[in-house]
Amino acid sequence: SILHPPSLPPSSSQYSQNILNMTYLQHFFQRSTLLAVNGAKRQIGRSFLPRNVTFKHNFSSLVRGQDLLAESLAFGPKQKIILDSYYPQTGIDVHGMLEYVDAAPPSDEETQKNILLMNGSIIAFPHACYLWKPRRAKDVTLESLAVVVLSKPSVEFLFIGCDTPLPPRELNRIKKDMQKRHIVVEQMDIMNAMGTFNVLNGEDRRIAVALLVADADEE
Repeated sequence: SILHPPSLPPSSSQYSQNILNMTYLQHFFQRSTLLAVNGAKRQIGRSFLPRNVTFKHNFSSLVRGQDLLAESLAFGPKQKIILDSYYPQTGIDVHGMLEYVDAAPPSDEETQKNILLMNGSIIAFPHACYLWKPRRAKDVTLESLAVVVLSKPSVEFLFIGCDTPLPPRELNRIKKDMQKRHIVVEQMDIMNAMGTFNVLNGEDRRIAVALLVADADEE
């Protein structure tokens, strides 16, 4: 039904009439917006979302907003590697290294059990993660990255995460050899390398990252 603003007696001032009209318009727009939102929710529920579908945010500890990357990283028959935390001089927290027989999806509390601390430097691929021997920047050589060359399917990008610069001559040697194999190599700090790996892994890119957890004397 259409609402009509009430009329004031002729003795009321024009100012009071304007205030009443503004109050009515505000109430009208609030009611219209609420009806539109509720209608949209019902339409979405009927038309777009299949029944019995639940969305699980198994890698989100955000207080605000929504972790859009979690669904992408959780999609597929294999668990994807997620690099979560970095402990200087210690190692990296990695999600997706452990598999359980129970077919039921784990709760948010149980998800925390799927974190494995890799004690030392690591090389990570979309579905696998390995300990890596180098503990100093000068230990990072082309030969130490042989597992990246042997990986099948071949990777497109290799990020070397290191908080100290690599020797320029060896870094150029690594880039030239990897370029022949159509692998792009970039060095960056450890946290940026972890974040870039997670994002590109969520996009199903063929990527590898080598993270150098340096010893105390190296830092």
